[in-house]
Parts: sequence; structure tokens; C-alpha cells
Amino acid sequence: YEGTYGGRMNLVKATLTSDNTVYEQLDLDVGPQAVRQTAYDMGITTHLNGYPAEGLGGLRLGVSPLEMARAYASIANGGYRVRPISVTKVVFPDGHSEVPYKPTKTRIFSDGVAYEATKILEDNIRAGTGVSANIGCPAGGKTGTTDDFTDAWFVGFTPRLSTALWVGHADSRESMPGAQGAVAAAPYWGEFMRQAKGSFCGDFPLPK
Repeated sequence: YEGTYGGRMNLVKATLTSDNTVYEQLDLDVGPQAVRQTAYDMGITTHLNGYPAEGLGGLRLGVSPLEMARAYASIANGGYRVRPISVTKVVFPDGHSEVPYKPTKTRIFSDGVAYEATKILEDNIRAGTGVSANIGCPAGGKTGTTDDFTDAWFVGFTPRLSTALWVGHADSRESMPGAQGAVAAAPYWGEFMRQAKGSFCGDFPLPK
């Protein structure tokens, strides 16, 4: 991306510097089909082909912000895939109400695995590519930038909320020169989440 090569580094540093070479090697080491299955486990519903490029977000079909928020929620909540619900209650003219969809959750990671991922993504907001998303309370997240600056992303979470922010031109796909996720998405994610979190500023629970 920057025309430079950082060499050998661990996954924490690779995340904080957004080094794609390390993650492409990781994709090949664990296998693109395993990466594809993990994405499905986390709640991605868009069809994936199991190509190596998908480990970096190089998808033939793009995923939605809702899918990304759902996937990151599985890290934030200690390893559960949850079903997104848009209608939480229906109130009828006679005053009685019904809950049309009950929340469901499925264990996909141990809480220890989820906590390790959370710590890395917290570090990314503290001192990595996501510093402009810092809300002054515990939160984790990651920037994303596609080729030719056609998409800028920031996806992150607090202990109670998971939010995905995408910036781009949905139809024309025109370039936004210089619009990295760190510049074009992360600050607005932070601005939104500072309001959305309300007064809550608690930490992520320790794994059992």
C-alpha cells in the first residue's frame, strides 16, 4: 500500500500498523477456506469464494456495514454470534405489545480468544491506525481502505455497542484521493460513538 515492507513482525504490530503482508501470509498459513468459514461463523452472510485476497477484504461481492458490525460484535461480546434485530417490539392499537423476534446467540469463540482479539483492537485505537476514533472509554476497532481510495471503513465496538462506518460512493465507485479509513471514517465513528455510548464508560469483562 505504501510501497514499503515492514518485514517480520507479530500480529499485534501488524494490526497496529495495518500491515497487509503479514495478514496475507496468515491467510495462507491457516488456509483461505478456514478464513472464509470464520467469517461465516462471525455472521458474514455475503457469499465468499475462499480466495486468498479475502483475508484482506478483497471480495468479489462487498459486505454490508450491518454484517461488519455483527461480526465485530462477536468479538466484543465474548465470542457469540448474535442475530441482528431491527424491530424489537410492536405495539398494537389496543395497547398490547408483542416481541416479534427473540434475541439469539451462538458460541463461536471462547471468551479467552475473544478477549485477546479485543485487547489488540483496543491497542489499535490507543496507538495504531485507529487513534482518531478514540472516545476516551474502552473501545476497540480497525480501519479499512480499499484500492484507489474507493472505500474507507472503521468498524469497532465498546463493551455494549458495535458499529460499522463506511464512506464511499455506492454507485459511481469514484476515488476519494487520500481518504484512508484512519482519516475519512475513524474520526466520524468516534464522534458518533461518543454520543451513542451515553454515560457508560465501563471496561470489557475479563474472560473466565
